[in-house]
Parts: sequence; structure tokens; C-alpha cells
Amino acid sequence: MKKTVVFLFAIAFSLLSRAQNVSFEQYFLDEGSLRMDVFQCGNFNSSHYVFERFIIEPYFGGSKVNLIDPFNYGTNRVKVIDAQTNTLIYSRGYNTLFREWQTTEEATRMERCYEESVSVPLPRNEAYVILEIRNFDGEFEEIFSKLYEPNEMFNTTEQRYVFPVYDVMVNGTPESKVDIVILPEGYTADEMSQFEQHCQSLVDVFAQQEPFASHLDDFNFRAVLAPSEESGVDIPASHNWVRTILNSHFYTFYIDRYCTTRDYFSVKDVAANAPYDQIYILVNSSQYGGGGFYNFYSMSTAGNMSSASVIIHEFGHAFAGLADEYEESDNPLALLYNLDVEPWEPNITTLVDFESKWADLVAPNTPIPTPNNYQYYNTVGAFEGGGYLTHGMYRPQHDCMMRNYALFCAVCSRTIEDVIEAHSDVLVSVKPGLLLSEPSLRVCPNPATDFIDVFVRQQEDDMAEIIDINGKTVMSVRINNEVNRILISDLPQGVYMFRANGETRKFVKQ
Repeated sequence: MKKTVVFLFAIAFSLLSRAQNVSFEQYFLDEGSLRMDVFQCGNFNSSHYVFERFIIEPYFGGSKVNLIDPFNYGTNRVKVIDAQTNTLIYSRGYNTLFREWQTTEEATRMERCYEESVSVPLPRNEAYVILEIRNFDGEFEEIFSKLYEPNEMFNTTEQRYVFPVYDVMVNGTPESKVDIVILPEGYTADEMSQFEQHCQSLVDVFAQQEPFASHLDDFNFRAVLAPSEESGVDIPASHNWVRTILNSHFYTFYIDRYCTTRDYFSVKDVAANAPYDQIYILVNSSQYGGGGFYNFYSMSTAGNMSSASVIIHEFGHAFAGLADEYEESDNPLALLYNLDVEPWEPNITTLVDFESKWADLVAPNTPIPTPNNYQYYNTVGAFEGGGYLTHGMYRPQHDCMMRNYALFCAVCSRTIEDVIEAHSDVLVSVKPGLLLSEPSLRVCPNPATDFIDVFVRQQEDDMAEIIDINGKTVMSVRINNEVNRILISDLPQGVYMFRANGETRKFVKQ
């Protein structure tokens, strides 16, 4: 083995500021966004990421002030770390279809790969894009990281799809508003005028539903006029298959009303024609159904008599991270919940840490748990039944849009308003319990080939070890309270642990 070379960059280690305030101009270019496409592959109890590409896209629709996620929602999270200083400069939670698939019976007997893509502001300098997954105990774990190098020749700016954009309703600049891009699914070129009408109907639905109606001026709605070859959507149970631009289908996980697409790269390709915070897919179908994933996409059919309610319900999932509040004994998604910890969703609770949820909205004389009877029907409390579970999970009120298409309950309404505010150009305050410290030891990239960057917080120089899967120390290196680059090109491929200061981090050498 060649002599280990350690490059020490003389830059002080930094952690996430408690103020959550990051200078956009210091770390990001004013225009454009960085998109990272990956595949997540695995089965019911394990997964790994495979990097596909970096794409530099023309728009970034998010706030340029609230760059650090103030909510800690989602089953997944993307973080951007400045590579020179280990400063957290962006984070955002989200959900994926793959995480739901892991709960199905199919996942116990086979592996699948799902497309996953994250978009972040365009970094000025080298930065690590890190993907995290929330474990069963409710904590995020860093699973994958990739170094973005601005001068890398294969960072493509090519747009796969270029289509006209129709401004349905625009109230301001992208950085100060919630930007919704509406994508057509199963509308042919001859049906684009119908799609435009359906887009206007979608805005009308928002204008009639609180709390969106009172905040309609805080939203921008744009539609991408992207035609499909054929009209409609795939309905597998009827053996009805049509050529559409986003490849959507009903019967996701064999649930008849569940309409989704696994072709997420195409979704992002079409959405790239406009600035956006949220993607809303309107399906040209009269069949009842849809789906929604937090900061991923919303989908609903446009021609069903219940479409208005479905549009808002699914957007509640995608925009504010709201959980379903109904019981459904055969829904595999119930397996995502650990009743010994507090769920991340803001509108359900296991009562493990009720104070962190909506305890402040409960009147002093309201019992917790709250009896499910007429006396408390219009009361904020903790009613048993929610998150598909009959027992052990509680919801804020008897009725809600997230349960039975009633008006949003007080908790969901407050959450939606908080999320709207976080999309503005005003710095939002963050609850103390959501101010999470960055790890004191980080190893990037993961997987790695030629080198790893080790970010460690310590007072003085010390020795660290790289340990193979058999527990054997294969490399000893000196590290300090800075950014340490360690060459690992001579290590055989495999799984390793980096140990420093009594902590360990796993990485894969490819």
C-alpha cells in the first residue's frame, strides 16, 4: 500500500447556525438550480443509491431567505454542504414513492429501482449534495453524498423537453411566492385548451378552500403545455395502456384509486420549463383518484365529480406534509409508523411528545385522549384513529380534509399557513426543538472512489482509523479540526468504517 496522503485544508470547521440564516449570495448563483438524479434500489428492509447525473436547470423557485428547512418533515431529506467549510447551506425534506413501496408485500420477495431527483439552488463553489433517510426511530441518517464540482464537464445544461408555459395566475417573483407548476398528463395537442381550462378550475378550487383562499396572493400558478401522444391514463386492471408524457397509471400497489408515476425524471424534465416549489400533475381522466408526496409531486384526475376535494387533499400531503387521518386496516403504509416515537407529520400524534405538536391549541378542560363523541366534535383534542391505524395514533379534530374531505382542521390550517410563510422572502422563526445540530463527524462522498473528505470537530490533532468489514484497521491517518482529504484509491472495493473521537461513519469504496 502506498503511503497515505492527507490534504489538510486550512479552513475552520463550521456547524449549522442556530439562527438558520444562510446568505444566498455568498453560496449560490442568482439564477438557476442544480438537479441531482439518482436511482434508489432495494427491497423491504434495505436500499442504496446509484448516481445518474447532475443537471443545471434554468430556474429556482424557492425562497432565497429560508434556505434551511424549518420543519423537519419528510421521510427523506436533501442537504447541501459547502465543501470548503462544512457549512450547511441548504436543506429540504421530502417523501418518495420508493419508501411507500418498501411497505408492500412485493418488496419482501424482490428488488426494485425507483427514480429519485432533488433540486437545490445552484452552488457557486464545490458542494456536497447529501441524501438522508429517516429511520424507524424517527432520526435522519446520511445515506449518500456526491460532490458537485462546478467545472465538471459532464454537468449538463441540456433540457430534454422544451414547451410553452401558460401563466394561469402570477402574483409576484418566485422567491417570494409559493410557485406551483401544473403538468398535463394524457392531454393531446388538440386537448391543450381543455387542459388550460382545467388549470383555471384548479386555481378556482384553491380560491374556494381555506386557508388557501385567504392566501391566494401568496401563490403563483404556471402550466407547462406538454402534450401526450394519446389521451387518458393507464388503467392496468382494464388492460388500458396509453402513450402519455409522464407514464402515469392507476392501481399503484394494486390500489385502484392510487394514481402515480414512477417516471420521475420525465416529471422533472417537463417541470423544468418554469420556476416551481410544487409540482401538480393533472390527469385527463374521469376516474376517481390521485396521490401526493411531500415536496415530490401531487396528482389528481381533472374530470371526476370529487376532483375538487382530491386536488386539495393531495396537495395537503405534498405541500404541508400532512398525514392521512383516516383508518384503513389493510393499508401497508401503516407499517411506516413506530408507535413508540412521535411521527414527523404535524397532524397526527402517538402522544409520546404531544407538547411538540398541537397541545397549545387544546382548551384546558379538554381531556387527552379526547372522547370520540358529539360533545367534542368541533373541539381540538386528540381523537384516536389516524395514519391508517385504529389504535395508538391520534388526530386533532373529529373531521378534517385529511380524513373525510371536510374543512381543514385547526392544526392542518395552521401548518399550511406556516409553510406558506416559509416560502416568502421573510426569515421565519423556528421552534427550538427543530433546531438540529449537524454531526460532529462526516465522511463524504459516499460511495467514494479516489478520496474521502472527513469533516470533524475536535480541539487538536488526533489519529483516526479506517476499518474494514472484518474489523481490521487498514489505514491510520492524522486529522485535525479542519477539512481533511484522505486518499483511498489503494483500498479494495468494499464497506469501511471511519473511526474518530469514539464515533464511526460507514462509507463504501467503489
